[in-house]
Amino acid sequence: MSNNQIEEVKNKTDIVSLISEYIEVKKAGRNYKANCPFHGEKTPSFMITPELQMYKCFGCGKSGDCFTFLEEHEGMEFYEALKYLAEKAGVELVFAKQTETSEREKIIEINKSALNFYDYALNDHPQGKKVLEYLKKDRGLDDESIKTFKLGYSPEDFEALKNYLITKKKFKLQDVLKTGNLVGRGIDRFRGRVIFPLFDHRDNCIGFAGRILPWIKQDIAKYINSPDTPAYHKSKVLYGLNVTKSEIREKGFAVIVEGELDMISSYQAGVKNVIAIKGSALTEDQLRLIGRFCQKIVLCLDSDFAGDEAAKRGSVMAVNMGFEVKVAHLVGYKDPDEIARSDPEAYKKAIENAIDIWEFLVNQIFNKHDSGTGNGKASISKEIIPLLRLIQDKIVQSFYVEMVARKLSVPTEAVISEVEKVKKTDQTEKDLKDKQSLTSLKQSLPLRGKSRRELLEEKLLINSINDVSLIPEDLISSKFINKVIKYLSNNKFPLPKELEEGYAEIILANSDEEDTKNIIKELTILVTKQKLEVLGEKIKTNDDESLLKEFSELSKKLSAL
Repeated sequence: MSNNQIEEVKNKTDIVSLISEYIEVKKAGRNYKANCPFHGEKTPSFMITPELQMYKCFGCGKSGDCFTFLEEHEGMEFYEALKYLAEKAGVELVFAKQTETSEREKIIEINKSALNFYDYALNDHPQGKKVLEYLKKDRGLDDESIKTFKLGYSPEDFEALKNYLITKKKFKLQDVLKTGNLVGRGIDRFRGRVIFPLFDHRDNCIGFAGRILPWIKQDIAKYINSPDTPAYHKSKVLYGLNVTKSEIREKGFAVIVEGELDMISSYQAGVKNVIAIKGSALTEDQLRLIGRFCQKIVLCLDSDFAGDEAAKRGSVMAVNMGFEVKVAHLVGYKDPDEIARSDPEAYKKAIENAIDIWEFLVNQIFNKHDSGTGNGKASISKEIIPLLRLIQDKIVQSFYVEMVARKLSVPTEAVISEVEKVKKTDQTEKDLKDKQSLTSLKQSLPLRGKSRRELLEEKLLINSINDVSLIPEDLISSKFINKVIKYLSNNKFPLPKELEEGYAEIILANSDEEDTKNIIKELTILVTKQKLEVLGEKIKTNDDESLLKEFSELSKKLSAL
């Protein structure tokens, strides 16, 4: 792979169009801006420059080009990003020699073969007949769902998968062991289980989940997953997203369920905008992934959700990341799988009537205690005040403070007072932490902002980058800008590496397009005033006529400007 081909792919990739596929981007002068996809923010500090085909966030500091963006945002390795962009740009990559496949790509390649094995075992091998009957009769799945989600079966044979992958497909044992599909000397991790292939949102098979079959009478876990690998990280996976992402984008919200069967049963019942988080608690990585497709989620979790602290923390995190979060109350059913199979219309109605997450949590606390007794009020207060403190939106917080006061039959001021007490305790702890980190924080902050002259010199450089001869030499004081001018006076753009990064910082920080003549005029006035100030100080201690003459000429020049 030559550097020329990498540059060709980069030059044929419009970084603005690429990033626009993942986040909303808006024009900002010569640049583009967006809310940073790498950290939570409400005011855009993520800048993209089409001129340099680069991006930089002035909030978290992340920066790079089209390859870096895919590596950071999509979790791709460099050659995976290169192949992806080359295909989009219509560039045929030519490798000088056979290159080694990355560990992630090798895992995906092996998983693809394992997927074919499990599919064959379920749908074409005699042993799969009983498993298919179980899935259809006991679990209520139809042929279309089994096909759509590529369900499979791992036979109880300890070495069937090993023989297929190593003897037939010629993979190396050490490579297959890295996928987690085989353990020890080559025993199938998922033997005797229904297989749920796990895909990323780009349809790569990154791992597997297995559910033990009911007739397997061993004391082992009902569900197991692939271990974390370079391809699979449980906290980043949303089961079914590869199938339902277009439905989620179209409907404008995602229905969140816990497990694979919850998800498939929901999809089969007509709730197509559904994904499973493989657990009860949403993670930050999962929320960032959901955020690419919608900003609203409806939680349809198991009946014990209200008592799951991790699940509540995940919900609150979603709200604080800007999501609208609602909860569907599945009255009379233990989980989405059960209601989807028993009464699809009631399920859809529950989703339609989902209530705000804060209202749901408040109601759950009141349902646990008797608000008519003193002890009951105390128990409610102990649970509900910390909850109210978590509501960052002051208007929303005020609404629920009043609701709680009404339900407890106490003055609103009493609830506000308790919330403020908790806030003061939290603030004291925060102040201590802030004090401890103050020294390092000061060290990390810039010593000063840029002067008006420095800003104008940068603007002048940007506006005159294609013809630096337009820049009057006596106006530039910056050593860096003078280096750029000197280089471009004898060479063509682009800049060498040692100058490129500094120039990128300048162009990303200066989005507004301004008239070059106006910049030169303001800069000339500023430089002339500075010269007059210096001369004025000299004249105070030296009555040299040449200084007075120079001062007079500069004064006339300033007046003319």
